[in-house]
Amino acid sequence: MKIIIGLGIVAAVVFVLRKLLRIRFYLMLAVGRTTMVHGFLDRILTGKKEDRRVGEQMEWLHRQELQETEIQSRDGVSLKGYFLEHPQAERIILMFHGWRGGWDKDGAALAHGLYEKKCSVLLVSQRAHGLSGGEYIGFGVLERYDCQEWIYYMDWYTEKLPIYLAGVSMGASTVLMAAGEQLPERVKGVIADCGYTSPYEMVRLFAEKFMRMEREKAESTVEEVNRLCRKKAGYDLREYSTVEAMHNCRLPIFFAHGTEDHFVPYEMTIKNYEACRGKKRLYAVEGASHTKSYLSEPHKYMEEVAFFFQWE
Repeated sequence: MKIIIGLGIVAAVVFVLRKLLRIRFYLMLAVGRTTMVHGFLDRILTGKKEDRRVGEQMEWLHRQELQETEIQSRDGVSLKGYFLEHPQAERIILMFHGWRGGWDKDGAALAHGLYEKKCSVLLVSQRAHGLSGGEYIGFGVLERYDCQEWIYYMDWYTEKLPIYLAGVSMGASTVLMAAGEQLPERVKGVIADCGYTSPYEMVRLFAEKFMRMEREKAESTVEEVNRLCRKKAGYDLREYSTVEAMHNCRLPIFFAHGTEDHFVPYEMTIKNYEACRGKKRLYAVEGASHTKSYLSEPHKYMEEVAFFFQWE
């Protein structure tokens, strides 16, 4: 009998430990600092492939004269930025990359297009990515405050040109969440490409689609992850959403999204667009996959952006 009880206790302990390890693994996969291992897992789980066009744009970007800069976030995290200054700049763009992306990857192509439209571009390395500090990704909940700090820095650092916020994927949700905060009058608008509605929904969707979990199991898993996220990363995945920010936003917003985006569904941008109470414009790129809207129709994309700039 004692042996049976002992085996039962061991089995229960093993079960609990496996569950804790699974939740811990999923937390680190979702919000842990980006490493080479994360990038490898990301490509396996999502089926992402390297795009030659992205590589070409990255090469162009690294050939430019970039000014490396650094600020401190309000919670003491060191944040890196790379400033591409146009000699005849008419406006300044603050660009934020996506989840497990990079300042020189996700926004490189769009940065090139904006530079050709006489824009100076600050490419931000988001917290827990690249050379920026931080142990946990904030899914926009934390990064919206980082965005504010970059605005204040650029307001002090540069001549008084109009400032625009731009982001791709998580970067889009970052700038949309920031747009729900009180910002200086110098900020004239936001370019949001393939942003999601909320961190919680995005993590749940990831569990369903890429971890192959059924809806009920995905919900319970994300609830456990969220509890650990509050403890470890210091924020709640339900703490703030892009939709909530859009209810408070009065800035003009340019929304763009590929209709064949299977990572962040196109319908999420529709929800953000419908929630936005400011002046807004929606550009649906037929057939474009995740983060590929600009690369699919670069000339048309910049025509839409140029029209958007006229609102300032």
